Amino acid sequence: MAKTIAGVVEKPVDAQRLIEELVGQCLCDRADISVMVRDAAGWWTQQQGGNAADLKRAIDTTAAGAKSLVDGLFEGLEAVSRALPGGGMLRVFGSLGVAFANAGVATAAALVKALVALGMPQPEARFYGEAFERGAMLVTVQAKSDKIAQCARRVMMQHGALAPGERVAP
Repeated sequence: MAKTIAGVVEKPVDAQRLIEELVGQCLCDRADISVMVRDAAGWWTQQQGGNAADLKRAIDTTAAGAKSLVDGLFEGLEAVSRALPGGGMLRVFGSLGVAFANAGVATAAALVKALVALGMPQPEARFYGEAFERGAMLVTVQAKSDKIAQCARRVMMQHGALAPGERVAP
């Protein structure tokens, strides 16, 4: 049975580096890696104090970064973009991300439920849900073996992508 390892990063370039290392070091299959990002328009203006032009640039930059991520790393895999109620976009790449999007996962609460259903402890799932809600990129690996899971956890730890409770020696 596959084990889900999750991590969060703030920028598309960080996700790209993380994915490259998961594939190179852990021998993860790209089909087993997914990325979800919520372009949360309301969050950005509240947190950054930006105006409409700044917000548009931020969303365009995230969209361009997400597009380059798909072009370079997920060529041939499924990708979904959906408008979110209240503004913003949900962008997902990879099989687990698409499955979550098709199941209606678009909020932090729904993501937490989905991750817990995959066997993740609730405190960790809540951390990832909150990070997703504020616009971080959620990177998941469906590890087919314990060796891949341990390696994926180690690589994500090196990138600072794991929930605080998971940041222990591998």
